[in-house]
Amino acid sequence: MAHHFLVFLSLALLISSLSIQYVLGAAPLDDPVSTCITVAIKLDPCLQYIIKGDGPTEACCTGVSDVSKLGQSKRDRVVICLCLQKMIINLDSKDIPPRVAELPNKCGVSYNMPPIDKNYNCNKISMFSDDEGVVLI
Repeated sequence: MAHHFLVFLSLALLISSLSIQYVLGAAPLDDPVSTCITVAIKLDPCLQYIIKGDGPTEACCTGVSDVSKLGQSKRDRVVICLCLQKMIINLDSKDIPPRVAELPNKCGVSYNMPPIDKNYNCNKISMFSDDEGVVLI
């Protein structure tokens, strides 16, 4: 029950910060707010694993697979990284970034996600050699 409150709180903070940046023109024309909401919803079943280290559930792994399909370009992956960073930044545990990074491997999903913490620069993600611009949110 408490983890659902954390998701709600994280989403509220995320949406408000992204909405302000979107209105001010700092976000691209595609909709990173919508992407972040999708990522949060898809990864909600993973919170038990992310917070406590319990094994990821089937629902969690389905969400990880769905999120990996969203990350088709560098820009998409940067947005996903920034969303995860904003969602987990308030969960103060050194164990959380590695757990997030391990999720794809634990679920058998081919998706490389670095351990994201408050100091990680998501703009450094270079999983594709495309020339798309980097999103700053």
